[in-house]
Amino acid sequence: MSGRIERGAGTREALRRQLLAHPAPTSNERIFVNRALRMETIRCVGFDLDWTLADYERLPLEQLVFELARDRLIEHHGYPEKLREVAFRPDFPCRGLLIDREAGTVLRMSRHRFVNLAYFGRDRLDRGELKRLYRFEPIQPASGRFYHIDSLFELPETNLYAELIELTKHGGDLARRSFRRIFTDVRQAVDWVHAEGALKARVEADTPTFLRRDPLLALALLRLRLGGRKIFLLTNSGWRYANHLCAFLFDGVVPGLESWRQLFDLVVVSAGKPEFFRRQAPFVELDDSGGEIGETEQPVWGRAYRGGDLAGLMRLIEGPGEQVLYVGDHVYGDVVSSKRKSTWRTALIVRELEDELAAAARDGEAMTAHLELLRRLSAAGGRMDHLRDLENLGTDGSPSHDLERAVAEHADLAARVAASADEIDRAYNPYWGSLFKQGTSKSRFADQIEAYACLYTARVRNFAHYGSRHYFRVTHDPMMHELTDLGPETGGG
Repeated sequence: MSGRIERGAGTREALRRQLLAHPAPTSNERIFVNRALRMETIRCVGFDLDWTLADYERLPLEQLVFELARDRLIEHHGYPEKLREVAFRPDFPCRGLLIDREAGTVLRMSRHRFVNLAYFGRDRLDRGELKRLYRFEPIQPASGRFYHIDSLFELPETNLYAELIELTKHGGDLARRSFRRIFTDVRQAVDWVHAEGALKARVEADTPTFLRRDPLLALALLRLRLGGRKIFLLTNSGWRYANHLCAFLFDGVVPGLESWRQLFDLVVVSAGKPEFFRRQAPFVELDDSGGEIGETEQPVWGRAYRGGDLAGLMRLIEGPGEQVLYVGDHVYGDVVSSKRKSTWRTALIVRELEDELAAAARDGEAMTAHLELLRRLSAAGGRMDHLRDLENLGTDGSPSHDLERAVAEHADLAARVAASADEIDRAYNPYWGSLFKQGTSKSRFADQIEAYACLYTARVRNFAHYGSRHYFRVTHDPMMHELTDLGPETGGG
């Protein structure tokens, strides 16, 4: 069931009013560009569902996952009742973190695999511990030692794992479990919450608590459909859950949109990403109630399927992968995997971007002052090193007064820079600072976005502010030598 619903009078009028209003996107609504993309070359746009089209209310959903997984650990994994007292700390976990299954830490690394920030339970590791754990040998983030937090769905388990590690410090049975065993138990509990229906049943029973209807989301998809472009849904959620969420999000939200199926030219549920992009598997056609009709290697427009693979979908599309734009929220499952196995163009939904932009706007003056301190520190360091070399070339071994003053000035500026950086970090997140930075370097998360996402934005609804043939341009992509305001010590992160 699909149709060109923008031809309906009510829907056309709703879309026309949106185009006439044509509000310029605010900073929160902008779509940012890593790789130039002409929308006029895109024939198909695909969407993930959870955290992409289904823009959950974060706090109630994360707390529900946290509590369900916590209770599962107590009732089925033998964890003590005192676990019910652990705190739900929604500001502690963020995407881009890694869990070290051997050391029991939660850490973040820069794009150069350098770790300068990690927590063991609730305690931040000092420099000595960081050096002992992560400075004597190269870190292999793809090894089995580390677990990557790539999805918003994974934040509650990061919170829960850190709380369990905190409890191990107090002895008892929990302290006798290895950190890897605790991680495995948490993963199994969270998988049960998602797979066995405990979470989905609660969301289905009280959807307005976890999800909000947004007409601009539907209008964004309608605008993308203009000119005959195909829209498809590719989600790991099963038919029942996907049908329920999409009906809540889209049915009747704008005039003429009676059923969410009118928006999508193809629906693929239980896709099994990222394996969808690597395996060979048949598409199982589904009827309107989710019942199975039969298997096929190639889907057909206008129908719904379970499973399938990239090769079968591309046979249907009958064109190069660069004519497909896929929009998802999962760094690895949606963006990295599709990029590595196809030539699809990609857009990453980064919900946290709104908070990052708000923090940057609030602290613009503080950042300007911090950059000025960095320039002064760089200049002071240059003077200090120059005087030290002159001292070494002299006959008198005693330090000059000029060198003493230079050392003192450098130490003072270094302390002020550290305090300023800490203040700015806390404006973003009290534990980790900016999602996109680690110190002066880009975080590994930011590096993945740059490398694999052609576009990134906070919400799918933001596409409603851009024309269906919009040319997303890269306006500036400098290398460090092109920046003229850097001091002698300053380089790329």
